[in-house]
Amino acid sequence: MNKSLCYVLAGVLLPVMTSVAFRPPAVPLVSVEPHFSVWSAADRLYDRDTTHWAGAVQPLVLLLDADGTTYRLCGRGRGHMLELPVLPQTSCRVGATVTRYSFDNGKGLSAVVDFTTPRLTDDLDVFSRPVTYVTVRVTGAKNAAVHASITEAWATNDDAAKMSWATNTVAGVRDLSVGRVDARPFSIWGDRKRANWGRVHLVGPVISPPSTTTYVLAYDNEKSVRFFGADLVDWWRRGGKTFAAMLEEAVRDISALEAKCRAFDEKFRRDMEHVGGAKYAAIAELAWRQSFAACKFVANTDGEPFLLSAENDSGGMIGTTDVFYPQFPHLLISSLTLAKASLAPTCHYAASTNWPYAYAPHDLGLFPIAEGQYYGMKKGQAVGGGTDDTYRMPVEECGNMLILLAAVAQAEGHADFAGRWWGEVTKWAEYLAQFGYDPGNQLCTDDFAGHLAHNANLSVKSIVALASYAKMAELRGEKDVAAKFRTLAKELAPKWIAAANGGAFGGTRLAFDRPGTWSLKYNLVWDRVLGLGLFPPEIAEAEMRTYRAVAQPYGVPLDCRKTYTKSDWIVWAGTLTGQRKDLEFMCEGLYRFLDETPDRTAFGDWYMTDSGLYRSFIGRSVVGGVFMPALLSKTHEFAK
Repeated sequence: MNKSLCYVLAGVLLPVMTSVAFRPPAVPLVSVEPHFSVWSAADRLYDRDTTHWAGAVQPLVLLLDADGTTYRLCGRGRGHMLELPVLPQTSCRVGATVTRYSFDNGKGLSAVVDFTTPRLTDDLDVFSRPVTYVTVRVTGAKNAAVHASITEAWATNDDAAKMSWATNTVAGVRDLSVGRVDARPFSIWGDRKRANWGRVHLVGPVISPPSTTTYVLAYDNEKSVRFFGADLVDWWRRGGKTFAAMLEEAVRDISALEAKCRAFDEKFRRDMEHVGGAKYAAIAELAWRQSFAACKFVANTDGEPFLLSAENDSGGMIGTTDVFYPQFPHLLISSLTLAKASLAPTCHYAASTNWPYAYAPHDLGLFPIAEGQYYGMKKGQAVGGGTDDTYRMPVEECGNMLILLAAVAQAEGHADFAGRWWGEVTKWAEYLAQFGYDPGNQLCTDDFAGHLAHNANLSVKSIVALASYAKMAELRGEKDVAAKFRTLAKELAPKWIAAANGGAFGGTRLAFDRPGTWSLKYNLVWDRVLGLGLFPPEIAEAEMRTYRAVAQPYGVPLDCRKTYTKSDWIVWAGTLTGQRKDLEFMCEGLYRFLDETPDRTAFGDWYMTDSGLYRSFIGRSVVGGVFMPALLSKTHEFAK
């Protein structure tokens, strides 16, 4: 049974607040999983063809026949379609689960187009369906019909591949599908790829009532993830359900799920505005579907849920630890089942003979094939080209795993989940006790400008992780172990303060041996989330003074070396003081980047704070990190 932590604040109904006019760099339309993810990178839905998250054209065309005139609503199309008049678009609104476009010709004819992906975590069978609903509601026409079409590009990574079309009937309506003649499961892997197997389905039109038309877009990938020799299936398939049966259920549930999604989105918006204001809510709405759509939710061979991220636009790894680490606030506020499902694959791998090291893995392979860590295992696969501990991020990943396992334990009130792999968990804590406080010259997740020794933010993660291990040991009744590691963390915190003192603008240093420098100390946030009591509030206050001093038009840079930043870490840093004004300040630059950047991509989490240009990393699950304020609001109200 799904055990949800529902984001709703204190269970109260909050007043409706004013939303902001927001132009996302690209608009999510079909947001299901890495191989089934379609966006509109334009201000108006009919200005450009729709694309895969990575940019390959995957055209969806929507046409409206109204009283003898055919209008284009979505996509540019080909041939005569380019000559068709458009029904002028008047607005676009991105919600957590529904993207709504409105159209009006000023003469009485209007239409509303909803793209609904039911990413609602109270029912994980529905959540895992590879389905998006496209519903068009028309007013002001005596006779109206809506036509939808897709192309073969939706179903292959090879535009020259031979394709086959098929027509069937589902729930009494037409089901048109397309796929490769020679489907090749798991024939592609890595980054920026579309699938080379499975079939894409366009079901409809479903008419109900006469003025409303729905098409169902669905993807039957048949095989989902390969995990150490076993081909795993989507969560909804785990009991043997067929694709046809799932599709019939999806058609049957159209009205109920669309209504449920609209209600969810309205309450979600109110709650997020309560947490951080209208601009924060707009960021959170854009992040909700993308965070989930960059993952595959599958069942392992024992029926255990696995949530496996694809490292979109950053190497193509699967199940990367420092990718689900920033995403984790989203998982914690939405579903404990999903939170644990993101940790379990790594824990299983670490406990197997496939992983002989004393530290936690960085990744599980190349999406969608998890057959062992890829990054840093061969020369040239890691930044700097190394193949040893220096390049496998051991302090980073041990810290990530211990902190996240402790967050699950706190949410559940016991450490039984971590206890399944307690031997490995203990190894990671012992590794950090030896190497974590003053890290050597090893890579960490933010070393885009080059890695360096004595990294102060990485040291913070290690100290917090040691206290996290103590917290789990206490829950397990291991009082002596808990006392030992809690004492160590408590002793290291003031030692860190002394070593990191002397940063720019009164804050802390980038590295212990670099006076006058600064960096975002976002890892400090877990001290508050987990109630560890390691660092005094004066540290966060000094950090915020630094961030305000170095802020650029589009936010605060990651550190003093370059002017780029990470969207997840900006928001985490905005929570450190517990002051609403500081959260809003840190979110302001991120909001402006998303609203103004000329780079029309899915939500990019690495960008330039001076120019607002996208740097890299698009369509990734790490945008779930923007839900850290929502997670903290469950126990800490932001002071105003």
